[in-house]
Amino acid sequence: MKTTHLVYLMVSLLVVACQKTEKLEGTVLIENINVVDVVNASIIPNQNVLLNDNQIIYIGEANGTQNFKVDTNVKAEGNYLIPGLWDMHAHPDDPEVWRMNPNTREKDRLLPLFVVNGVTGIRDMAGDLNLIKRWRKMAESDSLLAPKIFAGGPLLDGPNPMWDGSVGINSPDQVKMVVDSLIDKGVDFLKVYSLLPRETYLALSKYANEIDYPFVGHVPFTVPPSEAALTGMKSQEHLLEILKECADQPSETYLAEIGRMEDRIERSNKINDFRLRTFNETKADSLYNLFKANDIWHCPTLSMWYKNAWYESEYPKDEELVALLPPYLRAYWTPEHNDHLQYRNNQDFVEIKQRLYRLYQQMVHKMNQKGIKLLAGTDMGANPLCHPGVGLHNELQAFVDAGLTPAEALRTATINPALFFEIENEYGTVEADKIADLVILEGNPLENIQKVGQISSVIKDGRVITKNEIAEIKDSILQLNAEK
Repeated sequence: MKTTHLVYLMVSLLVVACQKTEKLEGTVLIENINVVDVVNASIIPNQNVLLNDNQIIYIGEANGTQNFKVDTNVKAEGNYLIPGLWDMHAHPDDPEVWRMNPNTREKDRLLPLFVVNGVTGIRDMAGDLNLIKRWRKMAESDSLLAPKIFAGGPLLDGPNPMWDGSVGINSPDQVKMVVDSLIDKGVDFLKVYSLLPRETYLALSKYANEIDYPFVGHVPFTVPPSEAALTGMKSQEHLLEILKECADQPSETYLAEIGRMEDRIERSNKINDFRLRTFNETKADSLYNLFKANDIWHCPTLSMWYKNAWYESEYPKDEELVALLPPYLRAYWTPEHNDHLQYRNNQDFVEIKQRLYRLYQQMVHKMNQKGIKLLAGTDMGANPLCHPGVGLHNELQAFVDAGLTPAEALRTATINPALFFEIENEYGTVEADKIADLVILEGNPLENIQKVGQISSVIKDGRVITKNEIAEIKDSILQLNAEK
């Protein structure tokens, strides 16, 4: 018996000795960190995470049984590690703002602001495709700190497009030519817009389905969201047209009464007030079931609706963030220039916006309960106070305010975008063999979603950007913005 015990002891000592001599090599070691499992809403405590160049190659308990040989050691005890965040509705080159004549270098300054705030990937929802390609090349050559970009290129709109740079499709016969041309130019998806005529939209959706190419965007004015879902629109943006489909239809008498009003904004207030008062929860529930059954994603951009509705009280809170913007965008985010800030002297108009926001909160809450897949997006660009990077933090808080748990909110900006783009083998979670786009937080985001804004370091493609470096990048942007 004693001999057996002695053998067990020797084997145990040999195992420990072997463990202590195990050596792992890489470029960066994140030591003793709490890994946030965004899929299972749990914390994996006291982990060592080893990177080699832009890849995670090892994750294991920080128990002292490994020796690491690395170039950079990040002491992260007590901090939390999450996957890089995604802004799934962004416009760093928003065509709506082209009227301000921004130069390219001014636009370039927006890209680092995503990354230093933990947003390592974006879905660009309209802009100059050549500029997107330029940003990608600059990021590859390390001449610009920029997020990974999936881009749709120009908006696909009706014959008289709403914004500059859009492709106006004159008839259904032109759909194939337009779509083929954009795919040849390298768009990652197609974005349809509000003024697209019904028959043209139907032709576009039919052709996109035939060639198995994703299309997303605004539900056109002439197409109800239920029909857009049945045509296979992969994601619907901003919750548009849901109120109209789920409210009562006004009587001819009421429409005639509104039609006699001379002021266009008063007419708009009246019809929106009617729809808000007659919003039918049963119709909405049926629509949500349809979204779920057809696997339709939704990007509500709640924070955009909030900033628009409460602009006057929100602007003073954001003054330090506004200073980080290039001059052209600071100017556009004022009532003097901004289309979204008109009619603020009409109290009914402002009140309608605030009532709409509260309804949108309810919609998001119900959609989440139904299991509809949500994406975090900000509509950063022309919309005032939708900041690059920080706007995504605001969106996650808006989701929590709407009734999501912090874990559910965090998934909308991590694993959900990876699933949407079908890149979940590379992005979306903190796991070995995935790309090293990571954010080190100073608190637990599963307890308080605001912790996503308390950033210790950002790791982009394996490059560690420390808190001091983040401050230096912001200071550099401030100085450039101050130059004439």
